[in-house]
Amino acid sequence: MQKKYVLALGGLVFVAVASIALIILKPSPVEIKYQKLWGAYTGNTPQSFADFQKIVGKKANMNAVFVGWNDFFPFDLGNPLKANGQTLVVFWEQNNVALDNIIAGNSDEYIKQFALDAKQYGGQVILIPLHEMNGNWNPWNGTAENNTPEKVIGTFRHIHNLFFDNGNVKFAFVVNNESAPNTPDNAISKYYPGDNYVDYVGVDGFNFGDPWQSYSEIFLTALEQLKKYKKPIYIFSMATTEGPKKSGWIKDALLKMQTDKSIAGFIWFNENKEKNWPLNSDPESLQAFKAGIK
Repeated sequence: MQKKYVLALGGLVFVAVASIALIILKPSPVEIKYQKLWGAYTGNTPQSFADFQKIVGKKANMNAVFVGWNDFFPFDLGNPLKANGQTLVVFWEQNNVALDNIIAGNSDEYIKQFALDAKQYGGQVILIPLHEMNGNWNPWNGTAENNTPEKVIGTFRHIHNLFFDNGNVKFAFVVNNESAPNTPDNAISKYYPGDNYVDYVGVDGFNFGDPWQSYSEIFLTALEQLKKYKKPIYIFSMATTEGPKKSGWIKDALLKMQTDKSIAGFIWFNENKEKNWPLNSDPESLQAFKAGIK
């Protein structure tokens, strides 16, 4: 009886020690940091971008701005970014100019000056000429009168070649998530300028809510097409309209991008324009974003 008691007691001691060991050895939860570069378009003012970062409570990696053709390089918007080690993303809009004229060299002096200013600026720049060229709403699109995909490619290459000595400027080829018209002649692949002219590829897409579309429904098809170019991929403009499911949309989008190894980063279009796009349109949506990028 005494021997059995000792054995039983020994067993209890062993179980207790093993349990303590398991408790000690059990790893504590590891907080996974958001791995993607991210930023926003907040309107073309340094103050609006500073205010945005205060709202989300974190320093962004990128700030997107829009620059019209024949406008100067945006030093006023870029200088605060350079000082903070952030990237200036420039949507350079070829409005009020014919693609034929750019290809012919009629805008070379302007392009060269813009390139010189960008080099003098010295901060990191992502330059996006001719964005969403596969849509039918911008004058530089490939289906507009007198335009073709070949002319879009020629314009992109011509602009790129005048930036030959700008190591701080990276060129991005950015399409719309859907081609309009959705025809073989207007496919994304018809517009790619070539590996030697492109540093990043990207896509723009929005949930307008009519009908409601998820992140995957908006971006998956275009992302699969862009992956074949073997370049870092960015979503350069994204947002969702207001609605009871906005916070869930944001949470899902951030998670999907986090787990997609091909995506390098994204930019949120944070301006109340066609729809109420801003992240802070309601407390739940803002909190979903803040929690997602922590």
